[in-house]
Amino acid sequence: MMDLDISRRALLAGGAALAATPALAQTSAADPADAIGLAQRIRSGGASARDEVLAALDRADAAQPQLNFAVLIDRPRAIASLPKDERQPAIPTFIKDLNDYKGWPTKNGSRAFADVPPAAKNEAFVDAFAQMNTLPIGKTATPEFGLMCVTEPLSHGPTRNPWNPAFSPGGSSGGSAAAVAAGVVPIAHANDGGGSIRIPAALCGLFGFKPSRGRLAGQGKADDPAEITVDHVLTRSVRDAALSMAALQIQGSDGLGAPVPRLNGPAGERFRIAVITAGPENAQPDAEVLAGIDRTRRLLASMGHTVIDAPWPIPPAEFARDFVALWSLGAAQAVGAVQKAFGADGVAKLEPLTRHLAGNGAAMAPADVQALMGRLATYRNAYNASFQDHDLLLTPVLSRHAVPIGYLSPTRPPADLMADMMRLVAYTPVQNLTGAAAMSVPIMQATNGLPLGMHFAGRRGDDAKLLDLAFQLEAAAPWAQRRPPIWFGNRRN
Repeated sequence: MMDLDISRRALLAGGAALAATPALAQTSAADPADAIGLAQRIRSGGASARDEVLAALDRADAAQPQLNFAVLIDRPRAIASLPKDERQPAIPTFIKDLNDYKGWPTKNGSRAFADVPPAAKNEAFVDAFAQMNTLPIGKTATPEFGLMCVTEPLSHGPTRNPWNPAFSPGGSSGGSAAAVAAGVVPIAHANDGGGSIRIPAALCGLFGFKPSRGRLAGQGKADDPAEITVDHVLTRSVRDAALSMAALQIQGSDGLGAPVPRLNGPAGERFRIAVITAGPENAQPDAEVLAGIDRTRRLLASMGHTVIDAPWPIPPAEFARDFVALWSLGAAQAVGAVQKAFGADGVAKLEPLTRHLAGNGAAMAPADVQALMGRLATYRNAYNASFQDHDLLLTPVLSRHAVPIGYLSPTRPPADLMADMMRLVAYTPVQNLTGAAAMSVPIMQATNGLPLGMHFAGRRGDDAKLLDLAFQLEAAAPWAQRRPPIWFGNRRN
């Protein structure tokens, strides 16, 4: 959700290879079908890179009719890109279709970009990620400009959740989440400007880690509240995300302290964790979410952590209003770019919500924008100050445990659609504003068997603390054995 950069930046690239570093130890909680496990098998000769990539292509072709997760599956290019050394890992993956990957068009989930030419170069994060011994085999579906928390663009139709195709996998990284959750690939690119890594992770039973702003390659270093979007990955195991964090981080990240170590399991630190469940106007999430929070509290206490209640450090309703205003500025910039590139015909192809938000953003006077930025900075400062009494924060990811297909249909009246979406996503955007690290951990399930991720957050720079807690939770409440009803992970070519 909300993965439209306020400005596109030419930034640093970096990266390292999956399993080109010392192998991470296999633990009982880790998923043997994750990216590290696959890389280890290829390096040991237990699997061939060619066979694994071909198998992933077959899985993608089989999954697409049921899940509609991809906008492009490029078999010829994937085969042509295979390494000559059969023991060099080539981990099949997907790139989200908001980011440029050389040779493939970037359609941004929009009908306006239907005939756009292929990208001339990789974006910086994508370039770094593609150097981690990964092999992109296609691009995944996203809502238009990443503006929605579900993936149902008019350009491509709804992407479906492998746990139940009547429900959404979330957004805006819904296509990537569906691909990983269904076992098509073990890891996929995602980005997060309001919850777009964490929301799909929660709905699809995945681990979704939003890094601190400025931590990873291709991302701005300034602590600017308007720089809300970060790139990372969706995974089935904590160790895959931890390795990508260590491999892709920028050296000397501004204001973030020491680099994140290459974590191989829990350090075992005990944390003081504050819990917030109320949304704007004291609205509470649904009963399944509240029950999951309660079970998580008891689990954390049994693990030796201290769990306390806390109020929101910022006024939730005012923050939601101002975050929507920031969204609107981004939408206005996007529509302006479409107007410049494709003219009035291109703008006419945009979805009603995009045009609605853009109209609100374009109507803001410079003085209003300046005042907005001042309020956003105040929210950021109040959020950071609240951590004097606790180390980390536990909240719901969403106010509902599941989102039916069509609940946030892009054909709905835009004002109503936006109001319902903001009630749903009351918990995740604050970390985008503050640049803070946050994660959804798939430790709970609803009574109907659907996944129920729990949301943990810290301050900007608290990535290592959160990864430590994630490893602890993965060991205490393992999820690797869970498989959705629509599962392709055992399909081989």
